[in-house]
Amino acid sequence: MPELPEVETIRRDLANGILNSTIKKITIIDGRVLRQDAADFMRRLKGRTIVAIKRRGKALILELDSNECLVVAVMMTGQLVVDGQANAHTRLKFDLSTGQTLLYNDQRVFGQLRVVSDIQAIKYFRIIGPEPFDHAFDAAYMAGYLKKTKRPIKNILLDHTFVAGIGNIYACEILFRSGISPKRIGDKIKRNEIPIIRQQTIDVLNEAIRLRGSSMRNYVGGDGKKGQFNKRIEVYAREGNACVVCTAPVVRIIQAGRSTFYCMKCQH
Repeated sequence: MPELPEVETIRRDLANGILNSTIKKITIIDGRVLRQDAADFMRRLKGRTIVAIKRRGKALILELDSNECLVVAVMMTGQLVVDGQANAHTRLKFDLSTGQTLLYNDQRVFGQLRVVSDIQAIKYFRIIGPEPFDHAFDAAYMAGYLKKTKRPIKNILLDHTFVAGIGNIYACEILFRSGISPKRIGDKIKRNEIPIIRQQTIDVLNEAIRLRGSSMRNYVGGDGKKGQFNKRIEVYAREGNACVVCTAPVVRIIQAGRSTFYCMKCQH
């Protein structure tokens, strides 16, 4: 599932490619990805100019000159591609004033698109935690949250009410580079370990953004190209392979229904 670095890469590609263009035509090929009536969706988008493109957590927000927003959650297999070739998984097509097209592709049809006048009408935006790069996500905030919970640190990093945008791949990588076991309970994380986790969160996500995300399966950027961070992954999906630090085998466990990969020797 695309996580913060993948969605941020799409945002930057769209900002560079279609910002300030006007939506001239919308073709709905498969309306299952819409979270509102199709006619209402088209009426509120046609003729509107895209004046800003933002990201919050794993959601894209295309602000319109009508003061409304097109909110896109790509979920597991969603793609937003500028001037791409339509295929069997293309669900929506937007024709723009620049002569460009914006395609929304989604193999498994889990994505969600809707036009809203206030993003706070969507529950996700009301409960989501701070962005990892924001000052609000500091050591004091983390310490206050962690001391109150008995959940494993891996599960906490995946909780978007704690911090926005981190998914399974990056949670595994952050904890490996922090030397912290994914099984450590929140209130057992030491004070001096908290700044390490925070810094590794920032460093891992920044590196992944620089490399345009991880293409483990379906993800492509707004230019239709795959990301390259998966070539730098150190533990995720490397079960049985030698740890890049100590050569002990990477192990896989299940936490909250998700696979966790870590090194039992390097992470304590």
